[in-house]
Amino acid sequence: MSNIENKQIEDNGEISINFGEIFRTLKSYRILIATCAVLFAALGAIYSLTQPNEYSSNAKLLPELDSKSGGAGGMGGLKSLAGLAGVDLGGSSSGAEAIRPDLYPNIVQSAPLLQEVLKAKIYSTKHKKWQTVLDFLSEKQDTAPLDLGGDPSDDEVSDVKLDKVPSGALSTDLIKLNKKERLAIKKLRASVVLEIDKKSGVISLTTKLTNPVAAANITSLIQHYLTKYVTDYRTQKARQELSFLEKRLSESRARYDQALFTLSAYRDQNMNLFMNVAKDREKKLQYEVDMAYNLYTTISGQYEESKVKLHRETPVFKVLEPAQVAVQKDGPKRSLITIGFMFVGVFASLIYVFFKTVNLKELLG
Repeated sequence: MSNIENKQIEDNGEISINFGEIFRTLKSYRILIATCAVLFAALGAIYSLTQPNEYSSNAKLLPELDSKSGGAGGMGGLKSLAGLAGVDLGGSSSGAEAIRPDLYPNIVQSAPLLQEVLKAKIYSTKHKKWQTVLDFLSEKQDTAPLDLGGDPSDDEVSDVKLDKVPSGALSTDLIKLNKKERLAIKKLRASVVLEIDKKSGVISLTTKLTNPVAAANITSLIQHYLTKYVTDYRTQKARQELSFLEKRLSESRARYDQALFTLSAYRDQNMNLFMNVAKDREKKLQYEVDMAYNLYTTISGQYEESKVKLHRETPVFKVLEPAQVAVQKDGPKRSLITIGFMFVGVFASLIYVFFKTVNLKELLG
């Protein structure tokens, strides 16, 4: 048997461990263990110094929670049960068309929204000028205390050449991104995190970058574009209806004006005529004026109702905590990294001592 374990196998198959022998063995290898711990701690300290300082900016939003589906007296639940039974109780709620909050993280990570963010301008404290988010993310960011050079984005594949592809072969709905935009969107996706508290419904948006001012600006931009996206989605149908009624209102107004002008002109030209044909013609023109007026008043009422509906459907986002410029770095935690590497060194040295002192053949036999 080995010296470290000193296991005594009894007749009943039980195993006893001599902890004193284990302690003496570890004591004899204490210099090796301490050396590994110090070396790994030094490696951890060096590694932590190669990581740049990161600053976080956080914004908290409280979205409007649609409660119309519940209704008074639990009508929302009755409608759901009736729908399962194939019965329509009517009065469908527009809340069903709203985006669920759990989809907000997907929206924030989507390429179209991040493209809009890249076009916005922020102030660069490094260059003392305004520049687009795309230009800011494309340039070299603030370096670590111990800069070893190199950029992981250098391994990115080059752009695919589309010169020989016919223009009609690509759909107009496709998103065409060059290398610079792809790298910038990749950095944004890695830097932006959106979380939702399921109990309170509070949305927490966090951006982590090496520049505290840029992190706060980008957080504010994404917050703005997120609320705009959700608002546009929620009110899209109401806006389309309003636009349709606005065109119909203009057409009905023109029709009414034309009918009224035709009637007035006819009366002016036939003031002294008393023939039945002239009277019938006047009645017909008056009928057209009445129809045009009724149509105009009906569409005008619908148009006003549509404006009220658009206002009602517009969601409200309450900013609980706006984005702020961080005054302290959020990471890296260099002391924790050093301690973590030190424990790894101790664990590695203990594994070495174990295999050095234990006779595996006897132990497994």
